[in-house]
Amino acid sequence: MTDSLGPLRQAMAELSEHGGSADLYEGALHRSRRSQRRAAVATGVAAVAVVSALGGVVALAVGHRSDLSGTPAATPGGAGPGNPDCPSVDALGALVELPKGWSFTATGVQCAQTWAAADVTRPAGGNVRYLFHYATDTGWRYYGQGAEWDCAELGLTRPAPFCTS
Repeated sequence: MTDSLGPLRQAMAELSEHGGSADLYEGALHRSRRSQRRAAVATGVAAVAVVSALGGVVALAVGHRSDLSGTPAATPGGAGPGNPDCPSVDALGALVELPKGWSFTATGVQCAQTWAAADVTRPAGGNVRYLFHYATDTGWRYYGQGAEWDCAELGLTRPAPFCTS
């Protein structure tokens, strides 16, 4: 049998002498840069998503917070800055968000100087009052809740129905 692959081997040997080596450096560098760009874009998109999510959570929390310093104050009817009118139950109800099942009683609001108290009915029962304070720059604001307060600590000079002394 004769070897018919001789001319093929000769042609391949000539091609290998002139063909040089394969240069993979440029392709690898191109793929590396493309990978870096994709990672940078993905990181940027993730950062925007996190900031947007946090912004939404903060907006939701601010809208539902129990700290009422940002709520609009009930304004008195014009009795003067040192002696405000006693607010209505509705005006005080706009300043606080009562827990589920709680409500202001229909007995009204008890006032003394710049303080107002409203009784609250709750499912568990018991005597609970919400206390509000009036300041000329902010109007009526929620102060706290309890059964009774010390008039001297509140700065009251006259006895009040919601005080112990």
